This record gives sequence, C-alpha cells and structure tokens, in this order.
Amino acid sequence: MLRVLANLLIILSLTWTWAAATVVASPENEKISPLASQGRVLFQHYCAACHGVSGDGDGYNAEQLDKEPAELSDLKFISKKKDSQIYRVIKFGGQGVKKSHLMPVFGHTLSEEEIWSLVAYVRYLADDKDHPVTLPDNTPKTRPARASIPHDPLNVFSDWYSKNGRDASLIDQGEKLFRKKKSCFACHQLEDEGGLLGPDLSRAGFSYTPEWIFTWIGNPQRIKPQSKMPNLGLDNEECQAITVFLASLSGEGIKKKWGAYLISPGNPVKGKKLFFDSEGKANCGKCHTVSGQGGKVGPQLSFVGTSRTPAFLLESILNPKAVITSGYSSVLILTKKGKFITGVKRNEDDSSIDLMDKEGNTLHISKDDIKKYKTQKISIMPGNFKDILTQDDVRHLLAYLATLKISN
Repeated sequence: MLRVLANLLIILSLTWTWAAATVVASPENEKISPLASQGRVLFQHYCAACHGVSGDGDGYNAEQLDKEPAELSDLKFISKKKDSQIYRVIKFGGQGVKKSHLMPVFGHTLSEEEIWSLVAYVRYLADDKDHPVTLPDNTPKTRPARASIPHDPLNVFSDWYSKNGRDASLIDQGEKLFRKKKSCFACHQLEDEGGLLGPDLSRAGFSYTPEWIFTWIGNPQRIKPQSKMPNLGLDNEECQAITVFLASLSGEGIKKKWGAYLISPGNPVKGKKLFFDSEGKANCGKCHTVSGQGGKVGPQLSFVGTSRTPAFLLESILNPKAVITSGYSSVLILTKKGKFITGVKRNEDDSSIDLMDKEGNTLHISKDDIKKYKTQKISIMPGNFKDILTQDDVRHLLAYLATLKISN
C-alpha cells in the first residue's frame, strides 16, 4: 500500500508540479575523449532515465525500481571495476552477471564499439583518470543483425495464439518473465507499480494486438531503430509467453455508449480522404505520418492496423487524453524572459531541451534560459472529434486505420 501511494505521488509530481530547470556539470575541466563522447550520446538515450544524466543514480525512473541504480559518478566505486566488468554488465545485463535483472541487456542492440564507448563514458562520469579506456583492436562496429534470433512469422503466430492465447499456465509463465526474470518491469508499469520509462501496460490487451506485442518484444529495433527499449534477446517461447500474459490485461475497455461506433464497418477510402484532407474536419495527416506522408508531431501510424485494437483507436479519437502515447506528452516551459513555450519533448540532455510544437517546428531551448517547466497531463490531439465527427466519419477513419498493417 505504501509503495502504491509513493508511486502515485511520484507520478503526480512528474505531471503536475513545476520543476526547476538545472544544468548538470560535467567532470571538472576534463576533456572528453572521442570514444567517451560517442558513449555520452548513447548514455543519454538509453541509460540516463535510471542512472541520471550525470551518473548519480538519480534519473526520473530510479525511484520506481526495487534496487537503486549504481552511482556511476562514484570514483571509489568505479575505480575498483575492471573495464571488462563494466563491459559485461552492459552487454549481458544484470542477470547475465548475476546481478539485478532490472538492468537490461544491450548486447543484442548495440555494437561492440558502442558498448566500449559506454565503458569509456562511465569512466569519464566518475572522473576516473587512472583507467583510460581504449578501443580493443578489430572491435566490430556494426550492430547485431536484427533477425539474429528467429521468431515465428505473424501468420504462424496468429494461428498459434488463437489456440493457446488463454492458456493459464502460459499467462503465469509470462508474468514471471515480465516481473522477475527480464527487465520489463524496470521500464513499464502494471497497476501503478514498475517503471515510468515505457508505456503503462496495465491495459496492454486493450491497447495492443497480440501480433504487435509479439513482434515488438521480439526485436523493438526492427520496428523502430531508435527505440529506447533494447532487444532483450528473447527466444520464440519467451515472446509467446510474455505476449499471452500482456494480452490478458484488458482493463475496463471502452465506454458502453461508444459501442455503436463498432457495430458496422466503415469505408476505408472515405476514411483515407478524411485522414489527409487538410481542409476537412479530421485532418489527421497534419500531425500523423503514414508511410512517409503527413506530419511528425504525433505518433506515426504506418502499422497502426497491426499494432492497435479497434477499441483503442476509437477511444483515442473520442477521448485522446485517456492514454497519451509514451514520448508524446506535452511540456510547458516558462523562460526567464517570461515567455511560455509548449510542445512535445523530442530530446533532452544536461544543457538543453528540444521540443516540437503543434505546427511541426523544432524548438531548441537552452536550460540556461528556462525558469520552470512541467509535463502536462493533456494530449496535443484535438479533444472535440466526438463533437465534430459523425459516427460514420469515425467508422470510416477506423476502417482506413485498419488497413495500415505490417507484413510477415
């Protein structure tokens, strides 16, 4: 009970309270090597959410974890570690070196050179000048093959799932993998417990199709190369079990009064016209991309017919604030000159924040210029579609979105 309350307070503080912007200092007057500089970019992308932007173990996701992240800025701690030890933790994950399973494995995602660059950057964070890191000879620079671990094609998986998707033993096996053996729980929440880095999966079965869950967890980079979620190296059976578990989490579903929208099918041709008509009532293409066409403010929807359930898509159109896709929360910034700026956060490091405004413009804001900022619990997607779109309009849009599928 206390943990649930603590998590609730953390979530509220992240979404509603003003946070003073600070600039984090780098190790004092230390010139960074090219190898460590390469690692810094990777660290901010993959590691800072837990370990903190300066390695102090104070990332925004740290308080969600049962085990505190290592303080990589602690010289006494880091200087005792061999390069090979740091390398192995990154490559094989916590469980691979008999440590916490919450530390993900990155050996299926990053190249050998990239892993060594992270080793160099960890040394830099700790200001460890006595153990300079050099790249070993003939270190591979290419990332692992995306299909290095074979998984069933979607049509084969769909047939398997139709026969085994409600198997109680598989649900139990998948839950154990999710919570206790793999690093899923470090980044994802289930009923107010777990990490904040990835999307809340409490209603995964309502939000995502089993086919998409299976495809995504098998290799996230195959779908989104720059995803912060690493390839965990799951085999086919592990992917099946975790998929069955997550698909069993359906939540309350949609409001009963919205059921009428799903009774009869719409026309996908009319739906596509509504989607891309810049003068029309919907104009979804202003913010969403489909196969390279459209805006980039909102999530790209090229595979949404495979990834999302019709019920979730309906809820997103009629009540977009119900679920804000991870990575698309709106941020409100107050500058020291008294100017308010709002947009979707695209990137953040120790000195600046990059936003994209509703018109698709990229804004680069130095943290030196920021007085306060907060993450808003509202969607940038218009909330009046239920008032301006007819039931047929919504059905047509749903019919078009259902055509946007990924191949086997």
